[in-house]
Amino acid sequence: MRLPLALLGAVLAGAANVHAQTIVSPTEHLAFDRPEAWAQAYFTSVSFLTGLDVTSSDAPGSVRVQLEGGWIPSLSPGEEQVGFAGTASEDLNKAPLFIRPRVQVGLPARFSVIVGGVPPIRAFGITPRLIDLAVEWAMIDTAAWRLAWRAHGQTGTVTGAFTCPAAVVALPPGGAGNPTGCEAPSADEATLRYGAIEFDVARRIARLQSLTPHAAISLNDIHSRFQVDAHTFGRIDQTLLETGGVTWSISTGAALPIGRRVEVAVDAFYTPLAVQRSTLLPSVTDGLFNVRALASYRIR
Repeated sequence: MRLPLALLGAVLAGAANVHAQTIVSPTEHLAFDRPEAWAQAYFTSVSFLTGLDVTSSDAPGSVRVQLEGGWIPSLSPGEEQVGFAGTASEDLNKAPLFIRPRVQVGLPARFSVIVGGVPPIRAFGITPRLIDLAVEWAMIDTAAWRLAWRAHGQTGTVTGAFTCPAAVVALPPGGAGNPTGCEAPSADEATLRYGAIEFDVARRIARLQSLTPHAAISLNDIHSRFQVDAHTFGRIDQTLLETGGVTWSISTGAALPIGRRVEVAVDAFYTPLAVQRSTLLPSVTDGLFNVRALASYRIR
């Protein structure tokens, strides 16, 4: 009987220890230029569903399957220092790129709808769950010029050990390499949510095989949140950080049709983002610049 009783005692002791841990779960509404809010806006901007496919307006009922890829620039050590109002470093350099499958369907009156998303496949230490939607209307679509607007948005999450990565957990809590006292890899969840309106102008160059340079400007309304889930200094930190604000962005690039069904496109994207990294310093602009590409195949 001693062994079962000992096992039962160990289980009860473990359960009592879990319940004895303090759970900290405040909700903070951050100014849009706080370092934590800047990081949320930065990575939300990386995933904007911008208009790369600009060569033509497809006929009603047409369907294109597409694959989009984008470069995610690495942040410097100073830029990664966003925790606790810019006083603690977080592991933000996870994935160097993102890949998003998309489907575009042509609608009557030169409308089209695009549905995309990043499935929950774990890679680079993160698990994304993102869904994107865009509705586009070509106001002018001639042999030479195309002028269009689109409304697009996204919702979903990215989960990973941002506040307490494994490399930090391996170091003594409270030491120089682990100042926040991480005791186990965290399971933090970032919600990347936004809505935007974008205007795009494109010029087809027939003598260059219908190469289509274009430029676009977008107004973006970002509403993101970051749910901490970390074990630090003997407590469970479940702080929720929420923020929201309006940004603008520009993009320029070119699309090229290859035959009747295939199209490729490349874009350069930029959005200025304000951040106040210290209460002793003024707010500055630390924007996102990246490059995106799209391959599209019309199946009908």
